[in-house]
Amino acid sequence: MRMLRRLARSVQRMPAASGVVRRRQGDEAMPLTQVLHALGQFASGFAPGSRPTRPLEIDLADSGAPTPFEQAAIGIWKTEDGSILIDLSPNGQFKKKKPALGAEHLGRYAVDRSKLYFEGEAGWVALGKLKRGTLSIGDKRFRKA
Repeated sequence: MRMLRRLARSVQRMPAASGVVRRRQGDEAMPLTQVLHALGQFASGFAPGSRPTRPLEIDLADSGAPTPFEQAAIGIWKTEDGSILIDLSPNGQFKKKKPALGAEHLGRYAVDRSKLYFEGEAGWVALGKLKRGTLSIGDKRFRKA
């Protein structure tokens, strides 16, 4: 602090290339690094030491929980006439049933915001779009059962 008080009383700068700060006549020259060090110590006295940390909104360690988009997609979907049922499980698997024919297809799905990507066991793929409570896959429209 004593050095800082001396510095604050009267500091005159020499040209920047010299790297030395001259104070009053007759006083010894103080290297610029000492001046900067003293200013840093002075500033650390009233600057906050550490900010409180807040938890991340997206916790990458807890990626097992479904996102809001996945949450909206999970469940049983059926066409208006009830001819096709699709059961979307939280584990990324789906079951597609056609009760009138007794047919059932299995596969997996992935959710990317409002888009759903389906892949059947036989290798077929389909794109679904979720909008305002309606799941559209091709020309078929599904509502939650």
